[in-house]
Amino acid sequence: MDSKLSLSFFAFLLLVVTISSSVQASDQLQELTSPIQTYWRSVFPQTPIPSTIEQLLHPAAETENYSFQVEKAPTLFISYKTAATENQIQNDRNAQLFFLKRSITPGTKLALDLTGISSAPPFLSLKDSMAAPFSSGKLSEILGLFGIQRGSLEAAAVRRALAECEEPPLSGESKRCVTSVESMLDFVEAELGGGDIRIVETAVAGGGIVPGRQEYVVGPAGPRLLRAEAVVSCHSEPYPRAMYYCHTTKHIQTYKVYLLGSDGVVVDAVMTCHTNTAAWNPGYIGFRMLKVKPGTEPICHFMPQGNLIFALLSKKASPMS
Repeated sequence: MDSKLSLSFFAFLLLVVTISSSVQASDQLQELTSPIQTYWRSVFPQTPIPSTIEQLLHPAAETENYSFQVEKAPTLFISYKTAATENQIQNDRNAQLFFLKRSITPGTKLALDLTGISSAPPFLSLKDSMAAPFSSGKLSEILGLFGIQRGSLEAAAVRRALAECEEPPLSGESKRCVTSVESMLDFVEAELGGGDIRIVETAVAGGGIVPGRQEYVVGPAGPRLLRAEAVVSCHSEPYPRAMYYCHTTKHIQTYKVYLLGSDGVVVDAVMTCHTNTAAWNPGYIGFRMLKVKPGTEPICHFMPQGNLIFALLSKKASPMS
């Protein structure tokens, strides 16, 4: 009798484990075949979704409000028409990410903060993104929708983000602010077309979050050029929902650089160099920080974690050199 009960109990446990495994497998299959995953594969079948985007796919509750990190605004890399303020030069941690191309060689020491927006809210669905107000003219409605107080730092960040999105592009530049994955992919596809698309971003070797400000040493290989025919840069902006400022510019080179941190961390960092800055505002922060004039020397900067480069790889050479 005890033997039969034991066998029955074992069979019951086996059934529970089997059902549980089936449910998990079904959930995983459903996750892999979600509409966004399916859409991504239809646009870029050979390009995996980066972990940065994966983390922003969780749907938000209707009543959930998010705080966002105003100090992480990547505005220094976007508005080339804008002159820097003294406050930016003195206090903005992104100001230290600028440098001249010739200054980055093996063994170069750099004090950098490459952390990105660590608690970014999720993307909106395409439907909600198209329906949500998104213009300076509807600022009051946007602030009310997300429960943001007028006069707060968050309100100022929203106002600045919208203004940058609405600013006309430079000659030869295309731009779009996106709050859904589908909108991001549509812009990248329109700019790059088909072909071999690679996504590169600043990341810790082996995975994880890039630590805070510290001293780095450039690795022995120095900057490695990404052989690309064209690139789209997408910068994460502080906003109550995930928002990226995506744009293309002419005369840009993209590099990967191994950086060894003082705490032992190894960061595979992305740096971009703008080789023709003649049309930029003379008061742009890169010029102010490096004491150079427009159109003279290439202006370079590192990309903090969470910013993305979509690169159409050249068919004439290996991706990295």
